[in-house]
Amino acid sequence: MRLIAVLLSLLIVGLLIYRQLQSNPGADSAVDPEAERTAAPRVPTAPKQLPAFEQQMQDYVEEAAAQRAAAMDAAERGD
Repeated sequence: MRLIAVLLSLLIVGLLIYRQLQSNPGADSAVDPEAERTAAPRVPTAPKQLPAFEQQMQDYVEEAAAQRAAAMDAAERGD
């Protein structure tokens, strides 16, 4: 009985590894075209660039929140 359980678990692990190593990407790995257009600000390399980066990030976050809110409103209206 123990041997059957070990063989069954090895079969399951082998199947999972086989599926992971397949070259076909899954549906969840698709890139959103909208995400490509709205790139986040570049990370600064000098300390003096931090205040400007902070403002850019704040603007980016607010813009993304506004887009999500608009998408939610459109989804609720059924557009």
